[in-house]
Amino acid sequence: MSCHPNSRSGNLALIILAIIFSLASSAMAVDSSGSDNFNETVRILERWTAAHWGQDCFVWVVHYPRDLIEPWVNAEAARSGMSETERENYRRKFIADLQLDDSDTFLVSVYSFGARPVHLSPVDENICLLTSNGTRVKPSRYDSSLEYASNGVVQGLVFFPKQSNKNFSIALKGMSSHERIFSFDPPEYVPPPKQEAPEVVVVNIPKKKQEPRKPAPPPPPPPPVIPARPITPIFQEDSRDMAEFVSSLKSRDNSSSSPESKPEPAKTSRVTRTQTDNDNSYVSRENVLRKFLELWVNNNSIEMYEMLSESSKRLISRENFAKEVSKASDFKSGLKGEYKIEWLGNERAKVTVERRMLMFRSLVTRTLTLTRESSAWKIIW
Repeated sequence: MSCHPNSRSGNLALIILAIIFSLASSAMAVDSSGSDNFNETVRILERWTAAHWGQDCFVWVVHYPRDLIEPWVNAEAARSGMSETERENYRRKFIADLQLDDSDTFLVSVYSFGARPVHLSPVDENICLLTSNGTRVKPSRYDSSLEYASNGVVQGLVFFPKQSNKNFSIALKGMSSHERIFSFDPPEYVPPPKQEAPEVVVVNIPKKKQEPRKPAPPPPPPPPVIPARPITPIFQEDSRDMAEFVSSLKSRDNSSSSPESKPEPAKTSRVTRTQTDNDNSYVSRENVLRKFLELWVNNNSIEMYEMLSESSKRLISRENFAKEVSKASDFKSGLKGEYKIEWLGNERAKVTVERRMLMFRSLVTRTLTLTRESSAWKIIW
């Protein structure tokens, strides 16, 4: 995302989103404290959101006050499972991206659905901040995306010099035949009253009169005993004498034990493994890269360091590597969702993740290089 030529360029790449005014709570898997921070974030955003219908368009403006920082950062840290260091890095990045230290920041979103697109150019003449005494303040910086007329949704950040009095409005031209005023003066949020517990009424129900128990019926008589059927002997008395049968068995055993009648033992064959060491040790470059990114998500800098190339290990120590990995909290947070890998040749890969920035998302891209050492892929840092 680039800014007005008279200001320093921003570092965000805006993505068109669906039109929303609050974030869905189901999108954040957080604990109870994270949920409280998220609810506070929504409460603040709703107080600082204003919208108007225009000619074939709908425009909404959101102000990001400083009291939004802590609940949003805490909620996002709980959702993404950030460590304390990562949470602090994310907080500094969030303040820097929205320039909350020296500016009053607004997100202007225009949804144009008519045949003629909405024109806000020149932005510094069509958008201004109205103070409580009626002074008009021009923006100090703004996203160049607002300069271009377009159908659909166009979004961009607009920065004004910081105001001590927050009783201000935004005046916008170009969305209709006259200027529209976006005021941020909704009633103060009042939590719903706590419902008192209903009074408990105890009713004593008289005990039911017990009737005398009836005697149990006598047990049924046992079933008659059926005698077992006689087993017919294997050898009938008139077939042959038992002594002759035993002697025939002995003669059969002697004949089968003679060496001439022994069958030859079955020949067994042993399967020889022919798979080479290279087949066992070779791992594809994308599997190595995905394993490296998985370790990054799990904050396992020790195993990540072992996946570096020997030249990288000579240039950076294990401690400094862990610090650099920890600083990239926005990239690591995006890796927990879906990310895209684009190979730039055989040994370079561009990894792109999405970073949540309240009502819009920005892309974070990091290019990693791999190299072959013996039969394994290694990461160049």
